Amino acid sequence: MGQVLLNRLKLMGIFCHVVESGSMKEAAKKLGISPPAVSQFINQLESELNTTLLYRSTRKISTSEAGEQYYHQGKKMLQAAEAADDIIQQSKSSLTGNLRIALPVGLAAKPIATALFEMLEKHKDLKLTIIANDNYIDLIQERIDIVVDCGQPTDSNYIYHFLGKCDKHIYASPAYLKKYGTPIYPEDLKTHAWLGLGIAEAKGVLSHVNISHKKNDKFQYTPDLRITFNDLNSLISHVQLGYGIAVLPTIEITHLIESGELIPLLPDWKFDNHEIFALTRSKKYPYKVKAALSAMKEYFGKESYEMD
Repeated sequence: MGQVLLNRLKLMGIFCHVVESGSMKEAAKKLGISPPAVSQFINQLESELNTTLLYRSTRKISTSEAGEQYYHQGKKMLQAAEAADDIIQQSKSSLTGNLRIALPVGLAAKPIATALFEMLEKHKDLKLTIIANDNYIDLIQERIDIVVDCGQPTDSNYIYHFLGKCDKHIYASPAYLKKYGTPIYPEDLKTHAWLGLGIAEAKGVLSHVNISHKKNDKFQYTPDLRITFNDLNSLISHVQLGYGIAVLPTIEITHLIESGELIPLLPDWKFDNHEIFALTRSKKYPYKVKAALSAMKEYFGKESYEMD
């Protein structure tokens, strides 16, 4: 490998940081150098390749067709370098650095805390950043290592990891049922006040009633929501207080079911389980990501997240 190519690897790495950061300024901040220096390195790279890689404007940058292809190849080089470093970390049986995980608000509370507790207890040098958000997360833009979500993934550009399945059901508070009565048949659901997530937040997981009975009877219903929310925790709190009934994921309210604060309705009727999955940017990820995925698969893969 010649000196010219070795020097170009550095320029390639800076170029990939600029693409992922979305700006020269942000890339400079992450690399610990000045924005003019970053601009100079990009100009040098384009000059050596005799090709325009980036289109610049006052508001943002974008890659040319050649730049897009060059980025994907350059990213492989950076991932190979990261993999080499991870091998060293793995050989020392130590997890270090910062792990960034994005997931829905409900899963960001007790479920993820329980899933990763043992891993964090064993590896004191590992730092964890949790981004609780029920909306779409851009892994590259937000520098996310793992996105955890429910239902079906919508972006095929990322790598899918199946973690487990979770039951959902219709719940109400004892106070609500005392005041308005307990539904006996599925048709009774139409006379009750419904709470739920907005369309964008629900992602199809909690927005419809599609239940079946062990005798093969089926019932489908799309409630007219009286109150809508943009995060699950707010929805759960209002169901607890007796504002209405709602479809909720069992894994995120297990403690409320056990304490009797939420009551499952029509217990002989079942929803289909929905998948819990993770997304990563590529198949080649750091050892800390591998360890976190393994811990989450063990936790979310348990059968205890189905309602008895």
